[in-house]
Amino acid sequence: MNCKKFIRAGIFATVLLTAQAHAGAAAIPLKQKMVAVDYTKEGRQSGCGLRMTAESGGDLWINVLLSVFVREAAPPLGMFKVVVKKINMKNGEPLLQHGKITYSSIGQIHRAWIKTASGLQLLPNEDGRSTHGEGYMTSTEFIYTADLLGMLTLENFTVGFSREDGDAEKIFEFNQRITADESAKLTACMKNLRATMEEKINRESL
Repeated sequence: MNCKKFIRAGIFATVLLTAQAHAGAAAIPLKQKMVAVDYTKEGRQSGCGLRMTAESGGDLWINVLLSVFVREAAPPLGMFKVVVKKINMKNGEPLLQHGKITYSSIGQIHRAWIKTASGLQLLPNEDGRSTHGEGYMTSTEFIYTADLLGMLTLENFTVGFSREDGDAEKIFEFNQRITADESAKLTACMKNLRATMEEKINRESL
């Protein structure tokens, strides 16, 4: 799908993907935080996204990143990444080094997914999967990812991951809303990204 079709479809088109059934109960993590992220290249907006972090089970740190990008010489794309680390603990408190929490590995994440309360989700894209340290990262369809970004600011969503085939999934429900300031940052970023796409279309049509 080219940039013109993406523009016609709209940055936040409503697309409901077939939902997978995920077994197991979702835990609600603590210290949930959702922040907008943006990427620029040569003075133009090149990408936008949301980073969601939280702590769960007393010693797990969860870092989820969902982003969309416009590339000069290639089609737009989305990216989904999940990193989970174990918080080093001592006497029931996080172990600090130079005033910062320290972490250790939980092992390679084999598979991860994200889904909103209304059922919108990114299905696994095994062909696009790549390693990012011991985390999980995969490329995704741009328009579906952009749509999901909008929905994450409006409703609860769940994130799940497993470390190997047959391993029981760990599932977490994020139930906190984004702040007004971070929401405004994401909206502005997506507006600028749309402008970048339109500029790209105009250059290609010359």
